Amino acid sequence: MSPGALLPLAFCLVWGGALAAVDARSRRLPDYLTLPGAAACAAWALTCGRPALLLGGLAWAGLYLVAGLLAPEGAVGGGDVKFALGLGVLAATAGPAGLLLAAAGSSVLTLLYCAAARATSAPHGPAMAAATALVLAGDLAAGAWR
Repeated sequence: MSPGALLPLAFCLVWGGALAAVDARSRRLPDYLTLPGAAACAAWALTCGRPALLLGGLAWAGLYLVAGLLAPEGAVGGGDVKFALGLGVLAATAGPAGLLLAAAGSSVLTLLYCAAARATSAPHGPAMAAATALVLAGDLAAGAWR
C-alpha cells in the first residue's frame, strides 16, 4: 500500500471531522469549510490523474440536489450538497460500490441516530463523514489483503 492511498481517508477524517463537529453543534455546513474542501478533493483527483473521481462528487451532490428539490423544505440543505461534492470524490476512490455505500450508509446512519435519540431530525453531516470514512477504511483494509 502506498502512502498516497491513505490520503483520502486522512483528508476525510480531518475535513469531515471538522465539518461534522460544526454541523453537530450548529446544524450548518458553512461554505467557508465545504467549498475549499470540495475544491481540494477535485484538485487532488486531477493532479493524481484520476479525473473520473470527479463523477463521484457530481453523482452524490446531484442526488442530494434532486432530493432537496423534491423533499420538504429543510430536509436536505445546501451544505449537504456541497459537502457531498468533496466526499463523493473521496468515496469514489473505493469504486462505484464504495460511492453508493457511502451515500446510502450516510442516510442509514442518520436514520439510526434519529431512532436511537427519538428525534425527528438530525444534522446529516456527521453521518456523511462517518460513512465515507468507514468506506475508505474498509477499502484500505481490503486492499491490504489483496
